[in-house]
Amino acid sequence: MKRIVFVFALFCTLAFNLPAMAQNNYTDAKYLAGAVSVENGMVVFTENFQVPGKSQAEILTALEAYTKSLLKADYNGVQSRITEITPETGIIAASLEQTLTFKSTNWILDTARCFFQLVFEAKDGEFNATFRRIRYLYTPMDINGIDNTLTAEDWITDKNALNKKGQLTKVGGKKFRFATINRKNEIFAGALQSVKQ
Repeated sequence: MKRIVFVFALFCTLAFNLPAMAQNNYTDAKYLAGAVSVENGMVVFTENFQVPGKSQAEILTALEAYTKSLLKADYNGVQSRITEITPETGIIAASLEQTLTFKSTNWILDTARCFFQLVFEAKDGEFNATFRRIRYLYTPMDINGIDNTLTAEDWITDKNALNKKGQLTKVGGKKFRFATINRKNEIFAGALQSVKQ
C-alpha cells in the first residue's frame, strides 16, 4: 500500500512540475534577447575556440574527421556534403541537412528538416566555427501548396521569435529558435571535443 501511495505521489509531483520544468528551459538567457546574431540581414552563429599547443594541420585534420562524422549522423541527410577543404587557409566548409525534433512521444512526432552551412577556419592554437545559411522544411506548414521552406531570418531572430515581453513565441521561439540554438551548441561542443582529443 505504501508503495502505491508513493508512486501516486511521485506521479502527481511530476505531472504538475514537468510543464514548469520544461518552461524553465525557455527562460534561459542563452535562448533570449541577443542569442541570435544577424549580420548583413542573415542569421549567423560564430564562435572562437582556443586550443593551445595544437597546430593548424592538427586542428584541420580533427575537424575534417568530425565534419565527416556529421555527414553520417543523420542518415536522412541526403543533401549533406563537404563543399570545401583548403589546407592552405585552414578552411573546411560543409552543407548539412539534419532533423530537428521538437516533440517525440508515442503519439506525436514533430520534426523539421534543417539545412545549414558549417564552416571551420583553423589556425595554430585556435579555430573559428560558423553556423549560417539556415533554413527549414516543416511539413505541417505545407498548406494548400504554399511553400513550407522557412528561413532562420523569418523565424528565429529576436524580432520574430520573441514577444513584447521578451519571451519565446510558441513556434518561432520554443520550436525553431530553441532547437536551432541547441543543435548549434551540440555541433560546436563536438568540434571542440574532437580537436582536444
